[in-house]
Amino acid sequence: MTASADLSVWHLADGGIVVGDCFSEHEERDGLDTLRMADPVEFMRNFERRYWGRHVVVASGSEPRRTVIYRDPSGMIPCYYRCSEGQVAIGTSAADILQKTRSPASIDWTSVANVLLMPDRRRRESCLEGINEVLPGEMAIIDDHGIHHQLLWNPSHFCGANIECKFEDAVERLRDTFVNVIKTWSARYPRAVISISGGFDSSAIAALASQAGHIGLAHFYTTSPLADERSYAMALADHIFQPIACHLASAAEVDLRANLSRHRPRPSARSFTQVFDRICAAEADVHAADAHFNGGGGDNIFGMLHSAYPLVDEFKQNGLTPALWATARNICVVTGTSLPMVLRQAVRAAWKRDLLVTWPSNGDLLTPYARSLLDQEPHPWLVATGACTPGQKQHVRSVTRATASTDHINIADDRPTIYPLLSRPLVELCLSFPIWFWFSGGHDRALARAAMRPFLPGMVTNRVGKGAFDGFLHQIWTRSRGEIIADLQCGCLASHGLVDPRAIASLEDASNNSLAKPTRILHLHEVEMWCRAWA
Repeated sequence: MTASADLSVWHLADGGIVVGDCFSEHEERDGLDTLRMADPVEFMRNFERRYWGRHVVVASGSEPRRTVIYRDPSGMIPCYYRCSEGQVAIGTSAADILQKTRSPASIDWTSVANVLLMPDRRRRESCLEGINEVLPGEMAIIDDHGIHHQLLWNPSHFCGANIECKFEDAVERLRDTFVNVIKTWSARYPRAVISISGGFDSSAIAALASQAGHIGLAHFYTTSPLADERSYAMALADHIFQPIACHLASAAEVDLRANLSRHRPRPSARSFTQVFDRICAAEADVHAADAHFNGGGGDNIFGMLHSAYPLVDEFKQNGLTPALWATARNICVVTGTSLPMVLRQAVRAAWKRDLLVTWPSNGDLLTPYARSLLDQEPHPWLVATGACTPGQKQHVRSVTRATASTDHINIADDRPTIYPLLSRPLVELCLSFPIWFWFSGGHDRALARAAMRPFLPGMVTNRVGKGAFDGFLHQIWTRSRGEIIADLQCGCLASHGLVDPRAIASLEDASNNSLAKPTRILHLHEVEMWCRAWA
């Protein structure tokens, strides 16, 4: 087994391995040695019940002979494996796995097509043949009969568990859990650099972490007005009495040829984050930090859903009540949608027995052949929530998408990047509340805003809308338009029939591109650069 330099490795007395960080409310990590290893499957079940954090766990047994791998549901640590000639290589890097098994790299173009169609959906099959991924919350059992994946952490066990909870009680419980989670991470990494966007999520982490240890604050802005959040970031810094370093991110600093996920068995890095990654690494050196804290996942766990499904959930729970109409109006305010549209979607969802919350796909700039390769198999978390209500299903899908985003940040140092909002206690609690609570008062993430009000300035908790880096992406695209088009026209994706040459050629006309298009174009180019690294 191989692991990146930012990960601690714990060897257990009975031969098991724990990579990463694990926490329990009831015992120290030394308590791991009390878990019996005789049956590795039962060992994993006991481990999953006791510990949270960010970790990958490996156990093996001889009667019967099998290896069991468990990855915690946060997805903060990647986990890949390859079986070859009676051995199992497990690691966080595809290059290391291939080296250990002395195997050549071969791209799986069907999987590449699926990455292009659904960038934030994780499949067990990676984009390198023979290398598979253990998805968050899963246990992979490898024995003489083959490989079997089981969902050890099941999100449906928590959906609606506190459905009878009152809003005020939910606020208190969320506040207490949030505080305890940040305290736990801050105790493990007492000197953290926190990327502050100016939004609610990263501000909440910073406010709580500032009470638990030494922190450094880093903020990025661009010349695009939509991505200049300095006023919010500085308001937060003033409120918690912390200095903040604001950095101008320039499109000229982005190296489009460098794909920072080239060591992984699938393309996952975002080219525009290179600038932020370098700034964070430099700030961490200044503060002698031992970790980076990131606010990713907040929109997802805090129920920022743009649909009428929460209205259906409330109707199924409470029937036709005055509060139901208030929720309908709140959804209109949050989503910017008319009341008739909200009601129509809610009625359709309410009458459909087996509503499938589908995964959004994007076929722009791809060939019909590429679109035909789409794997329709749903993510195991969505399968597990088949009996849940529409809003709960959508909430779980949103959290699932967040676990994939942990691959986007690639800070080139030996410090881990921690996503506290994806911590299991927070995720489980947020899934347990009535989904309509998140829209209370016509505010998105209303429950979280109320929970964090004592810690944040009103300018942050009461703000409507949020910043976006679309303008920054547009700057990168317009600056390197010719280079990107040439790479896509004559590259690996084109030669394997995945991108549409005519559609790519049409991008030469600047008037043919909306502001939203650069996100898609850059993603195709990022995948192209990954493919070239492995081809």
